[in-house]
Amino acid sequence: MKTRDLLFYHGFPLLVVLFSFIWFAIVGDYKALKGEFGIIENMTVLFLVAAIGFCISSIISLKQLGPSGTLRIWLFILLLGATYFALEEISYGQHMFGWGTAESWKELNNQGETNLHNVHALFDQLPRLLLTIAILIGGVIMPLYRYFRKIKLEESNRLYWQWPTLDCITVGLLVILIRPILTVIDTKIINTGEMKENLIALFILFYCVSIHSRIRQKMKQG
Repeated sequence: MKTRDLLFYHGFPLLVVLFSFIWFAIVGDYKALKGEFGIIENMTVLFLVAAIGFCISSIISLKQLGPSGTLRIWLFILLLGATYFALEEISYGQHMFGWGTAESWKELNNQGETNLHNVHALFDQLPRLLLTIAILIGGVIMPLYRYFRKIKLEESNRLYWQWPTLDCITVGLLVILIRPILTVIDTKIINTGEMKENLIALFILFYCVSIHSRIRQKMKQG
């Protein structure tokens, strides 16, 4: 693996986690890191917007590769998922444009915002749990299994494009371990929920980048 890729895929996720501590060490205040307008929340949205961009670019690039219906459908699912995640994070623009929330919706939403994830666990804890399980199995266990068993992921595999590669392993491990790590450290500098969402968004970005890179590589090969 090139040094650039090593730093990007494996160094950057560690930097994301350490960023809050670095910020606190320099600034001496962690309030700017937390909350709806905090740096971590904004970083989460930024990762998702970048993931959306790579999905769109991959879909456009597929036109040059011929038949690829299954991959195109998968990329559209990723695109919709990342878009939904990003829109929920910014409450569909409420935090940016400052509109109010209807009284009827305030009764349903436990934070008085125009989003779904604060309405019911079905839109919040359940998707987060399902994403965590998917990242554990697809982003951590399977890449490690293939690596230690020396099983190369071939394009002939029907899930070649869907399986995350080792590029996602570090951020995947952080998604799984961030809650127990912060439970042991017990720091007030980092909001555990916000950081986990941030790392999930970064995993989605790396996953989209990895697929995009493989598509571009295949295009170069002919």
